[in-house]
Amino acid sequence: AQGLPTSVPDGYASVGDIPMGSSRSVENVRLKQSQEIELARSIGEIEGVVSARVHLAIPEKSVFARNATPPTASVFIQMNNGRSLGSQQVDAVVHLVSSSVPNMAKTDVTVVDQFGALLSKPTDDTASLLSDSQLQHRIRLENIYRNRVISLVSPIVGAGNVTSQINLDIDYTRSETTEERVDPEGNALRSEQKSVDMTSEANARGIPGATANQPPLQSEIDTVQGDDALDKVGLKTQSSNEVRNYEVSRTVSTTQSPSTRIVRIQAAVLVRDKEVVNPETGLMEVVPFTPEKLAEIEKLVANAIGIDAERGDQLTVSSSAFVSAIEGISKAWYDMEWAINLMKQGMTLLIMGVVVLGVIRPLIGRIMVPAAVGAPGEAMVGLDDDLANEAIEVQEGESLEDIKAKLKPKKAAISAEMLDTANTYDDKVAVIRMIVGDEAGRVSNVFKSMMERDIG
Repeated sequence: AQGLPTSVPDGYASVGDIPMGSSRSVENVRLKQSQEIELARSIGEIEGVVSARVHLAIPEKSVFARNATPPTASVFIQMNNGRSLGSQQVDAVVHLVSSSVPNMAKTDVTVVDQFGALLSKPTDDTASLLSDSQLQHRIRLENIYRNRVISLVSPIVGAGNVTSQINLDIDYTRSETTEERVDPEGNALRSEQKSVDMTSEANARGIPGATANQPPLQSEIDTVQGDDALDKVGLKTQSSNEVRNYEVSRTVSTTQSPSTRIVRIQAAVLVRDKEVVNPETGLMEVVPFTPEKLAEIEKLVANAIGIDAERGDQLTVSSSAFVSAIEGISKAWYDMEWAINLMKQGMTLLIMGVVVLGVIRPLIGRIMVPAAVGAPGEAMVGLDDDLANEAIEVQEGESLEDIKAKLKPKKAAISAEMLDTANTYDDKVAVIRMIVGDEAGRVSNVFKSMMERDIG
């Protein structure tokens, strides 16, 4: 019923069975098949996996790098009823297959289950990956905030008397800003260069001629002092050049905004009204919380989860009476589950009793019939007659009706001795008929033996 025995493929053990003289293509196919079997056996060791099959598509190597095709793989997994592979297990299968084949990327591995569902998702689908991680992050944060509220309010109203729901609006947009600032006042002299050029010559004096047009000697210029020198020696040209390099203070800053910024918080807290005993009536009465108490609880919750009114956060705290029991529909007793089960068991026992009393007991009675005891020619009607040990005697002058009347109530055995006690011929014939009617088989055997004796 379980499909036993089952044969397990050999995997790499079958490589040694490759006959000599096989072509290269046959060897490659056998090697690829052995690798597929080994990968399938490794995947089958995962808990919950019934069987696995791996198909490898490994192209032939090409001398041209542009024509090279990467290998791909597909994995078929059959799970137990009610079991499924988690995302981490699917990633593990993908990594196992991609790491076992050279030059195989994780995106080229496809995993499918017995229902035809695609378990592996391409890693380049960033939208789906981000959406799943963002949803898990949001649920985790909401649970943290909810636990904070319940653990804070429970000591005030009692355990189980408070419930809370929190909705977080989170902005997952990631932004990066680079800013460069220059401070004009914050500068420093980095380098400085100065240059001055002056040219002068003496005024022409005396008679114009060659001698007057000649510049004075250096010794004559040095002897001239004070303002008289400027008057006597005329300044022809003067130039000045000054270069200063300043280092300006500059700041370059890069700001990266977080990708999990909480935009708005919406929280609702519901507490159970207090139940107190009325001293006059002695009954339990529900008393709602006062507005001052609700305001105090609201302030505590706002500080615990960081409610900011300017950001648009909303917090609602209210009290109400909780339903202590869930009202259900009424059913008749014969529609209850226990009554239906009891009826089924009773019907089963009744059917078994009918089968035992009507079929099995008669068969056992026929099989277990006791062997008749007595001398040949004597008919035994029942065991009760032996237990009673009472013999029926036929008196002289009794008719056949009297004999039958004695036999019926006591069910005595009819013996051959009754023939001797019978008075008339008709009574003897009647007794013989009764013997034949009760012991037809034995009488027939007697006649058969008599006929054989006569024939012999």
